[in-house]
Amino acid sequence: MVAKKGKYTKHTGQEKVLIALLIILNVLIMGFLVFGNLKLYSENKEVRGQYLDLDKELQYLETKNQELKELFSYANEEDYTEAMLREKGLYKKEGEEVIVITRDSAPQIEQTQVSAQQTKGSASIWQKILDFFGSIFERD
Repeated sequence: MVAKKGKYTKHTGQEKVLIALLIILNVLIMGFLVFGNLKLYSENKEVRGQYLDLDKELQYLETKNQELKELFSYANEEDYTEAMLREKGLYKKEGEEVIVITRDSAPQIEQTQVSAQQTKGSASIWQKILDFFGSIFERD
């Protein structure tokens, strides 16, 4: 037995228009879906970048928080408080005396003496120069 060949039927004008409309509709739907996927992909990429930035910031803040907790616990210790109060002269133990050292006018006196010595030293240089030239031009 030999298979019969099917007849090729010609499509009418209405059928051709309907097929063309279905193809156009199919292309539009596919374009809409592709555009939506591209938009979602770009938004997803942006959100991932924000997530990574926030994750880095979270790690930094957790580290900073841990450092501040350690500093706070150290600052609450009695030894630290005592050391700070002693440094400011607000605390002393029994039998201890607080000595306050103030700035005297003595450093100012020393500065004036030093500047006087510098002036004297510079005057002696001029005097030496004058003596040198005086000895050269001196007539006996």
